[in-house]
Amino acid sequence: MKHTQKAIAFFSVIAILGGKVNAIPPASSRIVIASKGTNISQAQEKLDLELLARAITAFLQSDRYLTESESLVSAKKDGFDLNIQVQTKTLAKSDGKFRSEITFTQPGGKTKLYTLVICDGKQVWIYKSELQQYAIISYAAFKEEFFIGLSSFVFLKVPENTRKLIAQSDSSSEILQKFGLANNSGLKEEKRIIDGEEFSAYNYTDAKDGFSYSGLVQPATATLKQMQIGVNSEGLNILATEKIIQRTANPTINAQTFKFLPPPGAKKVKSLSILPFH
Repeated sequence: MKHTQKAIAFFSVIAILGGKVNAIPPASSRIVIASKGTNISQAQEKLDLELLARAITAFLQSDRYLTESESLVSAKKDGFDLNIQVQTKTLAKSDGKFRSEITFTQPGGKTKLYTLVICDGKQVWIYKSELQQYAIISYAAFKEEFFIGLSSFVFLKVPENTRKLIAQSDSSSEILQKFGLANNSGLKEEKRIIDGEEFSAYNYTDAKDGFSYSGLVQPATATLKQMQIGVNSEGLNILATEKIIQRTANPTINAQTFKFLPPPGAKKVKSLSILPFH
């Protein structure tokens, strides 16, 4: 899986955010735990690829995960500064199905706007409780998958056959190759201390496409704690950071998990955006 494949939908965020000048004032950056850390080493020439492979294997071990996270998306261009703070609870299954509860926090943290997004692998239901409205679109036409959480977004982009191969492999080189990291040029690692605990921060930069990716891994458990994606395109700088609060493998699902039942009084509309200011 190539890096650019994982980032295809991220370009849609540029289109979504472009023009939303001063839509939301700057939000708190308390969730960006990496920025509060202390580097205790410079980028290492010899990467701990064994740890990275273990983290990838752990990330893809199950065919479904329930992830609770907090995210901060920021965009800057020509004097405008947009910050979006999001809390998500997403159940993602590797066959393209997901159920995501998304809460946007308005400035001051007093107002919370709730959106439910459900996908059965073919179509997507978007329901906004404050509007009592819902819309149905095809999965192929859904361009806001990014907001279900970075880790869930990436998990869903890994084909099930690839996930199985990685989960069952004992070879670090094979795991990295399957995940698109066989050629580790552009990949760097740093050690960071955050709240007294040491983490390994893996950073990948694609200078050609203007993308950067990073993951914060807890070495003792090879657990991914934070993901970050950045893009610089035509003067627009976007940085999205997800702090993973809890990620549970094999959550219970049933026949109704990936189906939407409109609440009483809900009105079907032609289209609906996840974003609170769209």
